[in-house]
Amino acid sequence: MRFFSCSHFKPNMTQEEYTGDEVLIEEVPNGKSAFDHSKDKAKDFSYYYAHQPESTKGFPPEAKVREEDPLTRADGCGPKALDEQKEVVMDNVRWLSTMSFSDDGKVVKVYIDFPEEIKDAKITCEFERFGVELIARLPSGRLYGVRVKDAEGWVLEHERKNGWAHEIVPENCKHRVSSSSPKITLTLAKKDEKEKWYELRKKDIRSTF
Repeated sequence: MRFFSCSHFKPNMTQEEYTGDEVLIEEVPNGKSAFDHSKDKAKDFSYYYAHQPESTKGFPPEAKVREEDPLTRADGCGPKALDEQKEVVMDNVRWLSTMSFSDDGKVVKVYIDFPEEIKDAKITCEFERFGVELIARLPSGRLYGVRVKDAEGWVLEHERKNGWAHEIVPENCKHRVSSSSPKITLTLAKKDEKEKWYELRKKDIRSTF
C-alpha cells in the first residue's frame, strides 16, 4: 500500500490520475503502520517520537525515576512554610537568666517568665544531664532563649559549676507553655528522687572560700 500526504489529493482521484509534483508518497510495508515505519526508519529523529507517551521513550539504566509527589516530605506532613525551616541564629536570641523553682519530690519545677506573650511561639527544648537549652520563636520572628549548661573542663563533681544543682533524667523531662500568662514551666525528673534540691544551679565551690 502507499501512504499519501498532500492537500491537493482529491477523495475520488486514483493514484494513477494524480501527477502533481507536490505529492509526498511514502512506501509503507504491508502489516506496518506509518507510525511504526517512521520509527524504524528515522529512529529517535522520527516525527512521532516526540509525541509518544513518556513511558515508551525509555531512560538510561542509571536514571532514577521518582514516582512519588516531589512536594511530599519524608515525614508525611507535606510542604512546610519557609519560616519554619530557618535555622536559629544564636546571635539574635535574647537569653533569659531569671527563673524560680520548687522541689516537688520526684521532680523539680522551674518557672520562667517571658517579657511578652508566647502561647503562639514555636518552642524547641533539649534537656541534658545537668542542663537545658530552650528556644522560643515568636510569630513576629523575635527569639527568646533559656540556657543552663555546665562549664567545660570539669572532671570531678566538686569541679562542676553553672549547670543544674543535681543530675536529671533528660528523657523524662518536659516543658509546658502556660495558657494564662507568658510563662514556661520545666519539669525536671531527678536522677536521685530522694535528693532534696536547695538550690537550682550548681555554684562554684571556690566562691564559698
